[in-house]
Amino acid sequence: MDSTTAAPFDNLSAFERAVERARAAAEAYFGGETPLMPDGDYDRLVAGIAASTRLNPHWNDRGVATAVAAGTSGGDVRHATPMLSLDKITTTAELQQFVHTLNTCMAVVEAKFDGMACHIDYRDGRLVRAVTRGDGAAGDDITHQVTREPGIAGLPQELPHPWTGSVRGEIFMSTNDFERANAARTASGKSPFVNARNAVAGSIRKLDRAYSVPMSFAAYAISGSGLEDVDSHLERMAHARLSGITTAAMLTAGALPAGTLIYGHRAEDLQRAVDTLGDLRPRLDFPIDGAVIKADSRVVRTRLGSHSSAPRWATAYKFAPDTGYSILRDIEVSVGRTGRAGFRAVIDPVTVAGTTIRYASLHNADWIAQQRLGIGSRVSVVRAGDVIPRVIAAAGEQQEDVVPWIPPTRCPQCDQPWERSGQLWYCTVPTCSLAALLTDAASRDVLDIDGLGEEVAAALVEAELVRDLADLYTLTVDQIAEVSYVRAGTTVGRRIGVTTAAKLVAGIAAAKERPLARHITSLGIRGIGHRMGRTLAQHFGTLDALRSATIDDLAAVDGVATITACWIRTRLYDVEAVLDRLIAVGITTVHDTTTPASQGSLAGKRVVITGAIPAMTRTQAQEAAERLGATSAASVTTKTDLLIVGAGSSARRKLAKANELGIPTMSAEDFLALHAEAVST
Repeated sequence: MDSTTAAPFDNLSAFERAVERARAAAEAYFGGETPLMPDGDYDRLVAGIAASTRLNPHWNDRGVATAVAAGTSGGDVRHATPMLSLDKITTTAELQQFVHTLNTCMAVVEAKFDGMACHIDYRDGRLVRAVTRGDGAAGDDITHQVTREPGIAGLPQELPHPWTGSVRGEIFMSTNDFERANAARTASGKSPFVNARNAVAGSIRKLDRAYSVPMSFAAYAISGSGLEDVDSHLERMAHARLSGITTAAMLTAGALPAGTLIYGHRAEDLQRAVDTLGDLRPRLDFPIDGAVIKADSRVVRTRLGSHSSAPRWATAYKFAPDTGYSILRDIEVSVGRTGRAGFRAVIDPVTVAGTTIRYASLHNADWIAQQRLGIGSRVSVVRAGDVIPRVIAAAGEQQEDVVPWIPPTRCPQCDQPWERSGQLWYCTVPTCSLAALLTDAASRDVLDIDGLGEEVAAALVEAELVRDLADLYTLTVDQIAEVSYVRAGTTVGRRIGVTTAAKLVAGIAAAKERPLARHITSLGIRGIGHRMGRTLAQHFGTLDALRSATIDDLAAVDGVATITACWIRTRLYDVEAVLDRLIAVGITTVHDTTTPASQGSLAGKRVVITGAIPAMTRTQAQEAAERLGATSAASVTTKTDLLIVGAGSSARRKLAKANELGIPTMSAEDFLALHAEAVST
């Protein structure tokens, strides 16, 4: 599971619910047949729990963020030596830093198998016990399942010589194993496995399976008689291989092209092996989710030792999310909040990273044409950032019966021609994107109106209660309560009702007090996102001043190009009546700042915020920095004056660049204290 960052939970009750969800998901991950949530969702949940415990050390995470195998059952068999997890990295810089800690010691690269870790004991050449990793300290005895017919490929029950010792490795399903297992499972009347990893975890514990589930094994550690004085990991793996045990090193070396080394002491050589393994990943016949880089020398391993849950002498380089392959059945065209045309692929259901995907985003019409995508095309799908499904390419050989897809020349909602001045297409008719605009305006980082989702927004527009953004602020409980809407996944309409309507009206009333920058962003003007909304609010100070700005006035704003200024000016004319009505209903019209920008403690500084800032979204953190007088930017450059650093891998990357450029940094905790002090005074 990939590591990530997340904001801490606001209260103990939400924290405890999150712990329960994480423990249940971990049990399914390590021991069930079907995952309860995608890996990315689990990672964010655990990261939020970890962030909460850092702020509230007395809160009990029940091992979710600290145990070797978070949330899993320990089992009845204690491990003589804990089976630790591995710290995770995702960048070249992190790999270089890890290699530096080895201090020129030779390191080994092995595929990180996506299966289930276990410990195997041999006595006098006979397999006598197999135990799952469990929670790292203890696991379940699975000796019967491992030794039953047909056994585990690569894990012999009898060795060619009377050796006594232990082997640790991963039980997994090869591509062939998975296909055969699913064929046998469906033939027995059961639904197919979701993925190979969960198929292993669920099947290995069943004593009474009515169907055969072939599995394979790859060892990554060995100890025992005759190996006491063998310092090299690769030499110990050679002993395992000679005993008929398949090893991770053996499979890794066999998968890589001739001449690609899986060992070395230079970071660039190790990175080359990792990258090559990643490139080959779609074509490998065994499932991997990364590569493991470890010290070859046992002496070095002993010297480096371990921290509470992972060794310091090894790390896991995690690859990007899994890629799935499916057939394109249709392309849907919609209009977003700014009028931009959006393209969505309808595909045959495909499982990617444990989630079944039926829809995926597409770049734009030009890209679709370049890829020669048509109805019936085979496509590759990823979950971008482990969240948004996206078609990334046409996949391999295509069928001859693919039907070319011809994009519509007109907006599907108003039948007006697209504006096609660039790769992105736009509909310039404001009403086309009203429901989408309302939904976006209600989102947490804009007006934060809870309950105003896509279905409700569309229903309000359909009922002609809302013809523009200003209408939202005139709605009454009685008007909203009578509106019917259709919930996603259903076909039956239902009334919103008085209770929900009252909450929605209260949320709309509270939205009036949001900062001016958010109201500017809520207008849905192309080119005005969160950052530009804050920039314009800082520069002009009121809606009146912004409305009166000329093209030259707008172009004088830092970060506004002339073409953007022209477009903003045109759209301001278009929404002039809306602006009048927003002002009339009492929308905040003065830039919200606790401390004048010229007097703030970060006055005049160009600030970049990276990583998770506790109890704040990214937009809230940027607003806080600007209240302290700073100008918020997205990336670290030579113009950056300060980097505010929260938790997370993205923070490490930007921190490295800031250090390289000699840019001062500030911790998230110091930033929060600075902001709290400014607010209190």
